[in-house]
Amino acid sequence: MGVTLKKVYGFELGFAKRLGFIREHDGIYEMTLKGAFYYHYYESFYTLSYIDKMWGIMRKEAFPEQIKM
Repeated sequence: MGVTLKKVYGFELGFAKRLGFIREHDGIYEMTLKGAFYYHYYESFYTLSYIDKMWGIMRKEAFPEQIKM
């Protein structure tokens, strides 16, 4: 507790700012439209991969005890 976002993720935040994915105003970070586009674009790959794997497993067994990703 008490650690700033910038201290923990300073490199990543700086990199995202350079790429135009976020803006910073008085210590508040805001995602740009460009950042939102890329976030949702790549997030959909992870989500679809996760859902496809779950559906494949659950097609064989409706309530599996465990699903390893």
